[in-house]
Amino acid sequence: MNDFTKFFLNEDWKALTNAPRFYLGAFGKHPGWNDHMDDLGLATASLVEARSYLYGGIAHHIEHATWEKAAAGKVIPGFDHLIHWRRLNESLTGLIWSSQDGKGRALYPMITVAHTVTRSFSWLAGELLPALEDVRAKCRSTNSASVVKAHIQGVEQSLRTRLPDKAWVSTTPGLGVPAWAAHFSKEPVALRRVLHHLRRNFTAFTPGALEWCQGEKQSLSRGLRLPQIPGTKPAESLNAWISFLATQLDPAVPFFGLLRLDGNWLDVIVGEPSPADFSILRASPAEVPMVTDIPYQLDAETSAQEAGLLANLGRGVLPEASCLNGQPAKANAETAAKWLLRFRPGSRPSFLSRLFKMDGS
Repeated sequence: MNDFTKFFLNEDWKALTNAPRFYLGAFGKHPGWNDHMDDLGLATASLVEARSYLYGGIAHHIEHATWEKAAAGKVIPGFDHLIHWRRLNESLTGLIWSSQDGKGRALYPMITVAHTVTRSFSWLAGELLPALEDVRAKCRSTNSASVVKAHIQGVEQSLRTRLPDKAWVSTTPGLGVPAWAAHFSKEPVALRRVLHHLRRNFTAFTPGALEWCQGEKQSLSRGLRLPQIPGTKPAESLNAWISFLATQLDPAVPFFGLLRLDGNWLDVIVGEPSPADFSILRASPAEVPMVTDIPYQLDAETSAQEAGLLANLGRGVLPEASCLNGQPAKANAETAAKWLLRFRPGSRPSFLSRLFKMDGS
C-alpha cells in the first residue's frame, strides 16, 4: 500500500489544533514569470502531491504531443476547468485556465487550488469559487508576479476569516443533489447505464474490498465521463456526481472531478491518477463519450436494487445502498473513515506539523 493511498487528503488535523483549515495555492504559467511560475502557497502535503499529479499529467501529454497528434475533432483547444478532488471530509477545489509565460509560450495552463477540511460544498461554491474567479480575473489582467503573489495571499487570508466556526455535518441533500435526482427520475435508463458501467468496470472499487490499493506500487485508477445536469450550475453537477459515486464506490477512494466549463460534461478519475488519465482534460465528446450515451444492453426488468435506488431519487436524495456490495452507503462511509484513521497518528511528519508545533507554540 503506497503513500498516496495512506496519506493523500488524509491529514491528522486533530493533532494540529492551531493549523488553519484552509490553504490556497497556485502554480503553472503566468506572464509574470519567464518559465513555470514559482509554486505559491503549497503549504500542505496534499497540495504538493496534487500539483505533482495534475501538472505532471499535463506535462506528460504536452511532452508526448498527445493532443497535437490527435485527429481532427478529437481534441478541444486550451483549458477551462473547474476541479474538485474529494476524500471524505477533505477536498481540493480549484480552477484551470489557459495562460502563458513571459516569453509567450502558451502550452501550459495556470492553476489555482484550495485545500479545505470539513467544509460543505455549499460553502465552497458560495464563498471559495467566486474568490477563485476573482483570482483568475486578476491574474489575467496583470503581468506582475508580485501582484499575483500578493493577491493570492490576500484572498487566502480573507477566506480564512469567512470559514464557518463549526465543522460541517450533513443533514440535508448536498448542493445539486435534488436537481440531479429529479433529472434521473425522468431519465432512469440513463442512470441505469451508469450503474451497469460501474458494475462492469469498477469492481476493484467495491466498498471495503481494497482491491484498488493493494501493493506498494501505484494504485488503480478508472475514469468516466458524465453529463452536467441541465438547468444547474457547473458546481452543482460536479458535487452531485461525486456525492453519488461516493455512495456506490469505496468512500475511502479519492474522487477527482474535472468539469469543462465550456462543455456539457464532466470527468471523474477514481483512485490514484496516472499521467495517461489526464488526456481527458482536452478530449472531446467524439473521443470520450458520456457513460449515459453508451448503448448498453440492459435487462428489460428493473432489479429490486435499482428500483430501490430510483425510489430514493423520487425523494430527492442520493442512493442509500451501493450497487457493488449492496450495503448501506452510510455504513460503507463509516468503515472507510475508520480505515483511513489507521494511517494518521504518527504515520509521517507532515508539512503542517512542521509549521504548527504540537505544543501550540
